Amino acid sequence: MAIVLFILAACLMTVSEWLLARANLGVRLPFWGTPPRDPVSAKTARGLAVGLALFGSISLTDRIGWWGVVLIAAVLLLPVCVVRLLQSRLEPAQPVH
Repeated sequence: MAIVLFILAACLMTVSEWLLARANLGVRLPFWGTPPRDPVSAKTARGLAVGLALFGSISLTDRIGWWGVVLIAAVLLLPVCVVRLLQSRLEPAQPVH
């Protein structure tokens, strides 16, 4: 059951990043800091993903200990990094005036 919760959390993080990229068309999303537009739907998907990852790790803590923290970080950060790297490769840099 924990693996299913981690997979759902990763899917929700991907959906959150997709909603964020869709709300900020033509703008590169920063890895750190806040984007120009942060819609409520992206925040909700991000919050649900964190909750699912935490519930998934609770059932794993008696077996894997601190690896639960590493697994939560991987599940939540990997989709963010992949989507933002792909977006930065596809989106041209904005000219500075």
